[in-house]
Amino acid sequence: MTINGDSALLLTTVGVELVAAVAFLCVPVAIAILRRKRPDLPEPKLLWLLGLFVGLVGLIYLLDALGQFGPQPVLGRWLKVTTIVTSLAALVLIYPAAGRLLSLPSRKLLENANRELAAQVERAQRANEVVALSEARYRLLVDTASEGIWILDRIGRITFTNPRITEMLGFNPEQLKGMTLLDLVPEGERSSIVDTLQRHRRGLSVRGTRQLLNSRGGLVPVQMSSSPLMDKGEVASILGVVTDLSEQMVAHEELQRLATELEDRVTQRTQAYRETAAQLAATLEVSRFQQRNYGMLQEMADMLQSCTSPAEAARVAGDFAVKLFDADAGTIYTLNQETGGFTALHGWGATSESAEQIVIDDCWALRQNKPYPHSINQFTLRCNHLRLGPSRNTCCLPMSAHGQIAGLINLRRAAPFMTADLESSADFEKIAQLFAANIAQFLANLALRRSLEQQSLRDPLTNLFNRRYFNEQLAIEFERANRSRAPLALQMVDIDHFKRINDRFGHDAGDRVLRMVSDILAQNARSGDIVCRWGGEEFLILMPGSNAAAAKRRADEIRSRINDQIEIVGGTRVSVSIGVASYPEHASDPDGLIEVSDRALYAAKGAGRNRVTVAVAVL
Repeated sequence: MTINGDSALLLTTVGVELVAAVAFLCVPVAIAILRRKRPDLPEPKLLWLLGLFVGLVGLIYLLDALGQFGPQPVLGRWLKVTTIVTSLAALVLIYPAAGRLLSLPSRKLLENANRELAAQVERAQRANEVVALSEARYRLLVDTASEGIWILDRIGRITFTNPRITEMLGFNPEQLKGMTLLDLVPEGERSSIVDTLQRHRRGLSVRGTRQLLNSRGGLVPVQMSSSPLMDKGEVASILGVVTDLSEQMVAHEELQRLATELEDRVTQRTQAYRETAAQLAATLEVSRFQQRNYGMLQEMADMLQSCTSPAEAARVAGDFAVKLFDADAGTIYTLNQETGGFTALHGWGATSESAEQIVIDDCWALRQNKPYPHSINQFTLRCNHLRLGPSRNTCCLPMSAHGQIAGLINLRRAAPFMTADLESSADFEKIAQLFAANIAQFLANLALRRSLEQQSLRDPLTNLFNRRYFNEQLAIEFERANRSRAPLALQMVDIDHFKRINDRFGHDAGDRVLRMVSDILAQNARSGDIVCRWGGEEFLILMPGSNAAAAKRRADEIRSRINDQIEIVGGTRVSVSIGVASYPEHASDPDGLIEVSDRALYAAKGAGRNRVTVAVAVL
């Protein structure tokens, strides 16, 4: 079959039109697929109108291609009219849409925006990491806090507790969650809890002491500090800090008991003294001389009540001895409990006439426990402690309290104390015995008062100072160090695995370890150091004038001696961990110094125990 030139041209034209028709018809199909995958594209009506327009153009090309082989159908002319109308409509829509399309950001701007968005996402991720790290640190702080911490919702229901709360009350965390404050207080205190929650709803913080119920139904005295946590101006939750006051309450009750006992004993002794003085005053003869003597005795007794030390009381007694007995010289001795001898407490006049230190065998008054006068005209033996010159007379008066000899008063003068006049001698002996009895009674009361005061300031098990005394002395020493710009070091000592010692060897062994450690701490303390039992197996040593380096050397010596010298059953050695801090290197106030040394102690325990750790210096 032969194809001429017109036929070839016709076929070429038809082929081109068919290809164009197919291309134009693919455009609306592509728009439909794009709209299905991206329904968020802008100007959807304009896209569909352009797709319709291009599709109509494709149909026109298709009809033109088919019309080459025959007459054009009427449909082709209507399609052209429709295409013209569609193009005009697209033009009308394109004009207002053109501005919006032109306002869209360019590719470069979009890339820059994407990079900025990626940077923001990276910064947000870093911020989230910082927040996560801070949350982990906060969680560690809360979990290891020595105070109980809980979070309540608006109605007082517990939503979070730290381990200290569960240890304090004996509940596990699952039991506490969901419980309310009303479930943890006695019925009589529930009204105050309701009032506290109402104050929290008004945005107020509350602090006070109360008693909480533990898992065994017992009461735990605590101090509660709670504050509302606000969110958008409303109370979202309540943060509470709970401090266990059990040990403090026990110490407070013990101090109250000792104070009451001290007051009762002093009152009893004072009352007994006043009753004795009143009875003696009622039985005295009313002579002028006796009235003067007994009046002076009463005056002396009143003066003695104002004295604060044995030396001061001895000076008062010496002054009245001069007035009562015309003793131009004399010596007052007190019993030395350690040696069993007697030491001169106060002397006046020629003090060399009597020895400074004597024993019972040196004085006939002490041997017989009654007044012993000696005169140069009497055929009596002179006491060995006397070194009298010519024309000197003496009288020794033993001081007895509670049936025991507590001291001696030696009076000396030129005139004899006892004469041939029996009545005057009896009067002298009576006044002298009252004089000695009053002084002995007061010195015994003063010693008792001091003993009870010492008991109130010392730990009964270890005989170290207690926490109350240490806090008072810490404030004084800190103020002194601040004024003189001198260093002040603090050691916090903790016995390693003390609970294990109690559990394995018993509490008697634990008490023995506490006493042995206390003895070593006291033996190694300087004269100005203050050693106290802080609580449980913890001790504090305050070292005025020492810096951190010197305190660490001392702490290493203490740790080594304890480890070398203290041994429990079976050769088990006792070790201690010590935290050291100093002012002003590590802290600027007393509470801060204790806190920093406590952190240093925890660092020593965390590093393996049986070591000394110095606190990190303040930047």
